[in-house]
Amino acid sequence: MIIMENSVINKSGRTDMKTVLLWSAVTAGLVLAVLSALKICTAACSESTKYDIFGIDFGWFGVVFFIISIVTLGLRNRGAWLSSCFSSLVFAGFGAELRFLWLQKFVIGRWCPLCLWIAVMVFVAAIVLVYEKFLVTRMSGGDMKSSLKFLVIMLVAIALGAMSAMVGVRKEAEAAGLNIYLGKQNSPTTVYFVSDWFCPGCRRLEPKIEKMYPALARQTRIAFIDYPIHPETSNYTPYNLQFLVYEKDKYIQLRRALSELSMKVKAPSNEQVQAAVAPYGVKLRQLNFMDVMNGVKQNESIYRGYGVNATPTVVVTNEKTKKRKLLVGDGEITSQAINAAISAVEK
Repeated sequence: MIIMENSVINKSGRTDMKTVLLWSAVTAGLVLAVLSALKICTAACSESTKYDIFGIDFGWFGVVFFIISIVTLGLRNRGAWLSSCFSSLVFAGFGAELRFLWLQKFVIGRWCPLCLWIAVMVFVAAIVLVYEKFLVTRMSGGDMKSSLKFLVIMLVAIALGAMSAMVGVRKEAEAAGLNIYLGKQNSPTTVYFVSDWFCPGCRRLEPKIEKMYPALARQTRIAFIDYPIHPETSNYTPYNLQFLVYEKDKYIQLRRALSELSMKVKAPSNEQVQAAVAPYGVKLRQLNFMDVMNGVKQNESIYRGYGVNATPTVVVTNEKTKKRKLLVGDGEITSQAINAAISAVEK
């Protein structure tokens, strides 16, 4: 036998069983991930498919993972760093799968057959790598430095994989469904105010919005969407989102405070925002990073989905009739125009 760092190959040139197992595991994992991405699953998978990782569908995330794994597996004998990359991927996947299994057992309460088989494929690859390293170390007389390096890579990768899964795995309803809505929550009619904190027309419209808001809130669902035409608006979006989520009853007053602050500061600090909202008895309750990112995505999906390309814009839509009306510009957006649009979409 010829001993190599990455695999054991017969003198005849035939690939040994361990390499066959690795290729079989990652290839099968890719096929299963494709099936998962295409939602070809049994009823037992229904709850699992409601989860994603970093906003990406589990199946498609798995497809990318296994494609990269296949590429690095094919190249791993060309260099030690490529071998380390493949090992790191597998062990990170091992750590992530431990978290996924925990979710299925203790949170979802049922097992997803496809998910289980994907986990099995990752576990098989990890076990083969450990066994392969054991054989190489034994046949080479025990290279402690190499073994220690492999052990460190394995443990760090497993820990990173598990932590990434803990942070990134969210239920879609939680990840993409921040409740940013105000007013009559069960109304089929929604009024979206799409604006930019540094848009002159939007600023002129703010006092009008404040006056028309109470009447609109009694009859429709309302959302305030940030469209960052001016990049500085992104500095205010996290605060706008947290007030929409946590301070619904005081939102209009807090919005006024943010608007006034935006006229003085382009990139406010937490302390500056806290000082601006303190008169209303509000203490900042910051959203976590993933909630902010999902809120930004939610905003984007709304203004792009309704074809908004300028601020300020009001979108009035009704989920039953599937009708919508767009009002563009502070001159066109009036209480009378919005009420007329509400009547039009409800017919």
